[in-house]
Amino acid sequence: MSARALTAAALAALLSACAGQAVRGPAPPALSPAAVEAAQVARESALREQSEWSLSGRIALSNGRNGGSGRIEWRQNGARYEVALSAPVTRQSWRLSGDAAGARLEGLEGGTRSGPDAAALLREATGWEIPIAALSDWVRGLRAQGQAPADVRYGADGRPARIEQGGWSIDYRWPAAEGSGRPSLPSRLDAVRGDAKVKLIVDEWQGSASVAGAPLQGAQTVQLRNELAALNLADPAADLAVNLAAGDLSAIGICGYACNAPGLSADSERRVRVRNLSGTGDMIENAEHERLMRQAAAYARTYNAALDAWLRANPPSAD
Repeated sequence: MSARALTAAALAALLSACAGQAVRGPAPPALSPAAVEAAQVARESALREQSEWSLSGRIALSNGRNGGSGRIEWRQNGARYEVALSAPVTRQSWRLSGDAAGARLEGLEGGTRSGPDAAALLREATGWEIPIAALSDWVRGLRAQGQAPADVRYGADGRPARIEQGGWSIDYRWPAAEGSGRPSLPSRLDAVRGDAKVKLIVDEWQGSASVAGAPLQGAQTVQLRNELAALNLADPAADLAVNLAAGDLSAIGICGYACNAPGLSADSERRVRVRNLSGTGDMIENAEHERLMRQAAAYARTYNAALDAWLRANPPSAD
């Protein structure tokens, strides 16, 4: 091989090796505590100027003993708010509205309730601990006004990773920065105080400072759609007859915050295995998932009631 050819081959090999290696520039300088605090103050100031906003998403609640989940719609206009929650499995819904002067709760059994404090009204009527006044700030990644001083832990991107205030710890997830110059808004928060837990996933923000939340995830929707496609939704008792003939005494379970077998008595539940339908869970992904959850709950209730009647008519034999 000539010297020129050898040089060309060596150059080609060198370029090939370099092509497989990413060229790394200097690492971005770490943000100073003063810089991230100044950025948060500026962000809070900009978002507080946007007094009118709304969100649509999914919420899960727990008080240590019980839990529930559903869709949430929140509209805020200055101090005035309207928060609507609907639970597709139980088909229950309520709407809380009010301002600094008081709150009004509608949609629950027993009629409309009113009171000076929204959080106390919800706690007494539903058992859920939802700090409405502070949550209107926390949900946007702000320190709540009119509350105890807050401690903020920032992520590498300079946005709050956790806010601790009033005994609550709020952890955040954020969408990728868009570079639009607008203040970003969280895609998820998990608020905890003792046994009380509030998990909120934002599907859509609306308002002049809004950004898209996390994209809708469809994995559970697909799973549940496939599960229901294999069932006789019009006649669950026909499915039960086929399963009993095959010796399958399993009940049908539905999962929300916890899993249960609707329509099945406690005595019967001790005798059988419960098969939970895949794709049911504590967070509703989208409108189709909400509809499928209602179908699944209705099917399970009818199927299990028929199974319960069969079990009562066929008690286990004494040995």
